[in-house]
Amino acid sequence: MSATPKPRILAVDDSRVMRRAMSKVLGKNCDVVEAEHGEDAWTFLLNDSEIQVVFTDLSMPYLDGFGLLERMRSSDEPRLQDMPVIIITGKDDDDKTKQLALDKGASDFITKPFDSVQLQARAKAHVRHGETNRKLNETSDKLERQAAVDELTGLGGRRYFCKAAEEYLAFIKRHGGHFTLVRLDIDDFNQLFIKHGKEQANTILKQVGQSLANIVRKEDTVARIGLAKFAMILRDTPVEGAKDLATRILKDIAALKCKVGSKELHVTASLGLLEPVIVADSAIDDLVQEAETYLEKATMAGGNQMAIKSLRQHPVEKEMNVQTAMTLLEFGHADNIKPHVNELVEQLLPLLEFLAENLEAKAAKSFNDIKKILSS
Repeated sequence: MSATPKPRILAVDDSRVMRRAMSKVLGKNCDVVEAEHGEDAWTFLLNDSEIQVVFTDLSMPYLDGFGLLERMRSSDEPRLQDMPVIIITGKDDDDKTKQLALDKGASDFITKPFDSVQLQARAKAHVRHGETNRKLNETSDKLERQAAVDELTGLGGRRYFCKAAEEYLAFIKRHGGHFTLVRLDIDDFNQLFIKHGKEQANTILKQVGQSLANIVRKEDTVARIGLAKFAMILRDTPVEGAKDLATRILKDIAALKCKVGSKELHVTASLGLLEPVIVADSAIDDLVQEAETYLEKATMAGGNQMAIKSLRQHPVEKEMNVQTAMTLLEFGHADNIKPHVNELVEQLLPLLEFLAENLEAKAAKSFNDIKKILSS
């Protein structure tokens, strides 16, 4: 059985005598790393994640104790922001100096010349405190991850969806773009739950979640946001492409094999599709709520169908770009591209010319031939 590793402590002082004194006292129960000044200490802290507590002098060359404190507390790394830092003060350091250190993030003080028992006690207490904080942070991170992921389906959870959707909405407000928002409910799920029980209901949710994960693209967002409620953000997808994808979803869910004993359950879903116009005050909660009005229409009409609303004036009939064309092709809408072939050729010609100039002679000849055909 391997021995428990000693806690690692960083001792920072420009006096070699003081560093050695701390190492001698603390070395019995701790692994002590020595640094001559703040810059050395900072290098150790960045490269050694095992350091748990820092003892530092204030007056040092290159980078003093105040500067080291500022760097640690303003770091992007939570372990440095929260790491206990004990300031070693001299008899000449007044209360004003100590207050300044506290303001910059000091955890505690010890005065030179220090008592060995007191030094050991401070080190032990702050190691224990740091370990408690580390465990709390790990628990917090775990809970955050659990809140972001729906454990039953493996899809994102409600928090994940809201965060991802808000970030994409902010991106569109800055740079332009569009998306289709999809809300999906499993039809009559409450009745399925009551009649067949939680275990069977969970099996259905898992199968629906897997089906959605298999259909949507990697760049899209799909999440389970309620008991039998799902939401999707289809990026850069016009309503035509979203309708095609929704049709596939309806077929896939209707084809799921959900058995109860010797019987097979027939599972269906309803979808509400919204292609919004994004303005400065657009909010994701409002857009989801609006998509749900069309989901309700699909449900009220009998389920196993979709209701669609596009608020955008589609550029498909007026203008076309390569990105839109690629999206339409991906969803099987080549017919929408055909009227815009000449526009696309004009956009692609500069790229073809660049490729022809930079590829080898044989390949360049092929591209030039293509260019002649497209230009004719």
